[in-house]
Amino acid sequence: MNVFSPTTIQRIIRQPRLWLIIGSVLILYSFVFERSGFIRQLELKRENKRLQQQIILAQERMVFLQGEINALKNDIERMKQEAIRNGYAESDEVIVRIR
Repeated sequence: MNVFSPTTIQRIIRQPRLWLIIGSVLILYSFVFERSGFIRQLELKRENKRLQQQIILAQERMVFLQGEINALKNDIERMKQEAIRNGYAESDEVIVRIR
């Protein structure tokens, strides 16, 4: 009833080419398809680069908006321009800042 005789199994085990193929397939599989495989690493690097660019853009926007906030808080002429532009005042009106 034995499908493989012990000598057949020994011959299969002693074939170095077979083990080379099996090892190569396992290495290739882990290199390409595993969670930490090569393809996954490339995807993570692309995502990292995209997120870093988004962070840089957000920081630049934050610096710009912080400058706008400071200008609107401290510059009376800028307050007057914004009040006129938004319809809160006319160009001949006097703008007074109250603290």
